[in-house]
Amino acid sequence: MIAVRWRRPIAALVGLMVIYYTIPSGFTTNGRFFVGLATTIAALVLLAWAITSQVRKQMFGGTEVAVQSLVLLVEMVVVVFAYGFYLLEQARPGEIAGLDTRTDSLYFTLTTMTTVGYGDIHAAGQVARVVVLVQLFFNVVFVGALVSILTATLRGRVEQRVRRKSGGDDGQAPPSPP
Repeated sequence: MIAVRWRRPIAALVGLMVIYYTIPSGFTTNGRFFVGLATTIAALVLLAWAITSQVRKQMFGGTEVAVQSLVLLVEMVVVVFAYGFYLLEQARPGEIAGLDTRTDSLYFTLTTMTTVGYGDIHAAGQVARVVVLVQLFFNVVFVGALVSILTATLRGRVEQRVRRKSGGDDGQAPPSPP
């Protein structure tokens, strides 16, 4: 059974997917592409702010960051970039070769984010290449920071459990084996 603490990120992922697949893409018609573009940029700015807040909280706040909130932020980054790529292809067909559906856009976003890059869907136009560069930069700076926080948080939890099991929960590391 799924632990209670993971229900929220899973429910958020389901909600994000429902929103992603049902949000209108009519922004690309009649010159309203800029509304979709502005929405995507605003979402990225908000995500960058949220990620920066998590970094500050971890570094200076002395409070533990919830792993689930970090997972949710990564989910949101994926959906925002996927929607941006989908809007771009709708407004400028041919910018991203092989991108025809929203699922294609999610696939392209994740293969770019994970640097797998199979090549079946790829940035063909200059605008798409600039957006991919923005995503790569965003991933290195912000998603990299999230991964760093996640790693530090998990490492701290493991160290706490080791101390508790060894009976040394006095803030000191347990003695190393001979």
